Amino acid sequence: MKHAADWLSDFVEIVATGNGTNISELFVEGGFWRDYLSFGWGLQTIEGRKAIAKFGSDHGAITGLKAVQFEGKSDGNEGFFRFQTRDGVGRGYLYVEDGLCTTLFTMLNDLTHESDTETQESLPYVLVVGGGQAGLALGAQLQELGVPYLIIDKYPRVGDQWRLRYDSLVLHDPVWYNHMPFKPFPKNWPLFTPKDMMGNWLEDYAEELSLNIWTSTVLIGAHYDEVRGIWHAKICKNGEAQILTPPHLVMALGLSGFPKVPKFDGQETFAGTQIHSSEYINLREPPDKPVVIVGANNSAHDIASDLAMNGSKPIMIQRSSTLVVNQQDYCERILGSLYSSKAVARGITVDKADILQASIPLRLLESRHRAIWDGIRSDRQSFYQQLTDAGFNLDFAEDGTGLGMKYRRTASGYYIDVGGSEMVIEGSIEIRSGHGVSHLSKHAIHLTSGEEIETKTIIYATGYGNMTDWIAALIDEDTAKRVGSCWGYGSGTKGDPGPWIGELRNMWVETAQKGLWMTGGNLSQARFFSRLLALQLAKHWLISD
Repeated sequence: MKHAADWLSDFVEIVATGNGTNISELFVEGGFWRDYLSFGWGLQTIEGRKAIAKFGSDHGAITGLKAVQFEGKSDGNEGFFRFQTRDGVGRGYLYVEDGLCTTLFTMLNDLTHESDTETQESLPYVLVVGGGQAGLALGAQLQELGVPYLIIDKYPRVGDQWRLRYDSLVLHDPVWYNHMPFKPFPKNWPLFTPKDMMGNWLEDYAEELSLNIWTSTVLIGAHYDEVRGIWHAKICKNGEAQILTPPHLVMALGLSGFPKVPKFDGQETFAGTQIHSSEYINLREPPDKPVVIVGANNSAHDIASDLAMNGSKPIMIQRSSTLVVNQQDYCERILGSLYSSKAVARGITVDKADILQASIPLRLLESRHRAIWDGIRSDRQSFYQQLTDAGFNLDFAEDGTGLGMKYRRTASGYYIDVGGSEMVIEGSIEIRSGHGVSHLSKHAIHLTSGEEIETKTIIYATGYGNMTDWIAALIDEDTAKRVGSCWGYGSGTKGDPGPWIGELRNMWVETAQKGLWMTGGNLSQARFFSRLLALQLAKHWLISD
């Protein structure tokens, strides 16, 4: 029976022929080939022998696969490998069962032809709008690849998008998951990063890497010149308007659009304060003046916890169910095998962890996460029962696949518990679930249950719109419609309609609008996908040079 190394040797030989049928027969009937740029110059998961045959036929021979080096055990059924193609060098991982491949992952990591990194044109080839982690990571990658770029950010200082958020904010992801490219956190970095520390780190990151960024600069609007193949981007820098003409425009404005504030009858008559959670910094109200929070996900819990710990009386209005996971379970059972001190001790570097994570197609990830969450629900049965008894409406994603898939589908509907759930259970955070908001009056919010809650402050922790909000506002509605929704992978669940795509919609690839790209997500995604996005832009740059 063939092991992974033998299988890889056969694959190299057969893929060079371009015979799609023979290539597909190296895989199990329901096998997967996930390819990031190395063969098809896209981010795609090819599922099943029929699709693999076509992909192999279209791209196998012309890719010029060579210099393949398997790095696993000679008698193992899985392992890392390195390779070269006509475009560059890559990394991969494969899994073999009974001599056939169940999953193959191939990823381009660098280009063979290098740009002159010493010369930067005065005009950017790539304009990156947004200087948070996604924009900075992309800038660092473009700089390393020698592609002329400019990052613009509306804030006066790099990192202000973190500093200006609510005082109690601390990252919920552990340090091993959050490293930025080229400059990892030091060994003494805290496990969970406070928001000001994160902002300062990003500022240091931009300075140390000498990134080309203009602060206090906003994009006013842009339109694409189809004839010349460039954008006309009107920007305002320190109050002065100017036009830039980059061929490529990257929106790096987070994984969401504008704050969503629901409309209720009587909002205009309410005498108190109404704000979206994005505007919350801190608030101290006496306990006889409850603060009402509409929403019950991450931000709602963080704000409610901050209020409760400082003597206020928060009441969360939960209009739909929420997934809750204890932070320890999240770090150990969901991330821990790849991103933890134990993983590092086993020799799992960040680069290896990223490849291993990417090597699992989303269809397989769903089933794996369903099993993980079955275990969490069983082991934490008492905790979840206490939450339910307190009136909290729980879910674990509609198909039981939990947090990881909810994040990839809608990036909403969950809370990573850092203490807020215990406050709900013991009552210092009150919960109203199963009922919506009927209307507001001068001094109160009225629920559909008939309950009237007198309050001076209402905080709408009701999330954000889609990233295409930015396209509509900064380019135009027609372009936004043509691009379509960003994020989600076509799971067919609430908020993520089919058909199945198997990769996140419109993320880190050129959209339906030529020269327009989207990036965003958490720090881990900023690190990993910034390279893939930068490689695509670098290829365009080399062709145009």
